Order: sequence, then structure tokens, then C-alpha cells
Amino acid sequence: MTNFVKTNYNQTIAYNKIEGKKTGIVFFGGFKSDMSGQKALEIESWAKNNQHPYLRFDYSGHGESSGKFEDLVFSDWLKDSIFMMNHFTSGPQILIGSSMGGWMILAILKLKIFEINSIIGIASAPDFPNKLIWKGLSFTQKKEFATTKKLMLPSDYDEDYYISYKLVKDSYKNLTMNKKIKFDGNVLLYHGMKDESVPYKVSLEIAEIFDNCKNVKVILEKNGAHRLSEDNEIKTIIKLIELSV
Repeated sequence: MTNFVKTNYNQTIAYNKIEGKKTGIVFFGGFKSDMSGQKALEIESWAKNNQHPYLRFDYSGHGESSGKFEDLVFSDWLKDSIFMMNHFTSGPQILIGSSMGGWMILAILKLKIFEINSIIGIASAPDFPNKLIWKGLSFTQKKEFATTKKLMLPSDYDEDYYISYKLVKDSYKNLTMNKKIKFDGNVLLYHGMKDESVPYKVSLEIAEIFDNCKNVKVILEKNGAHRLSEDNEIKTIIKLIELSV
């Protein structure tokens, strides 16, 4: 059953939490995604069977949480993530981020306010409004975007992506690929080589920003697309969690 918590900044966040005795696991979903996706549910099943605390939730403006998606930006979703970790986790954690969730786990890691054992990025898309959208626009497109304040991009999912100009501007305050990151935990990056939304080279670039990290691995799925939700891909994700605990 889905639970709800009221934040101290007037949002209501939908979440599911299971208890356990081992290292905690937190799942961070993607842009315009929610906590009920196959990856999140399969990880929850594994966590429950292996006695790991597990938290999944919907960012504000996503899924069953309050807020209007078009009005929100990454800073808002980072605030949600910090709130949820502060209230529903304790001790060392494994952070798993899918797509934009990969950006989220890097942003949280850089804050150095939580005890993080490992991070697992699944088709990670750090800094994507700047890195994958703004930089790919022509001068004319940038000018039009700055005037209209919105952009619609094709999606592999049911609806096109609505991108607001303020989302792009906000991304500059939350860049994670512009400086080296010091971390002594596990960094596991899983990416499909047929990902048309986020090129797999992004995961290779993420691996390069970790300074003095002894266990950084990039795992490429030759026929994998952006979702990485096929049965064999879910099994690989579970194996990566097993390597992290």
C-alpha cells in the first residue's frame, strides 16, 4: 500500500518503505517516471527477500505525489530526495538511480551529508538539461526556447517530454560533471549501447570524474535500450546490487 508524508515545504510525497536488518537501499526514478516501474518493484522484491531496508518514492509532480510537473525543477526533486532520506533512512545506504535518478545520486553524493556505501547508475543522465538538451540546440532553437520558455521532445514512453526553460537554467546550479568526486565506495554504472535517449558514453564520462575511487565499473549491455527493463537486464541490476552489499 502506498504511504504519504507531508513535507515541511508543503508537498505531499508518495512512498513505499520496507524494513530490513542489512544495508539500506534507496531507488531514485527518472524524469517524468514514478516509483511503480518494473525496476523499482523488482529491486523491492529482492530487498525484501534479502532483509534489506528499501525506499522508493515519487518526486513532487510525479506519480501520486503532489505538485504540478511543469512548475518544478531538479532543485525541487533534490529537496524531496534529501527530505525522504532524512526521514526514512538510517545508516549506510546503496543509492540506485535510473536515468535522471543517476543525476540525483551524484548530486546527493556530492553533498556528503549521508553515509553512502555504493551507488548504482542505470542509464544515468546527469546534468541532462544542459548536457543533452541545451548544448544540442542550434542558436535559432535556443533563441526560440528562451522566448517561449518551453520545449517538447520526443520520448520512448507514452508522452513527449515537456522541458521548461527554468529546468535548463536550474540545471546550472546542480551540475555534477564539472568537478572530480572523491568517494571510497563502489561505483557501478550500467548502460545500454542502443540507448537513443542517453548515449552510453555518458556512463564512461561519469566513471572518469571519480577521483581515487578503487572500485568503479562500467557495464555495457550491447542490445540494451534506455529502459533496461528486460528480464536479463533486471537480473544484471540485481547482480550489481549483490556486488554492492
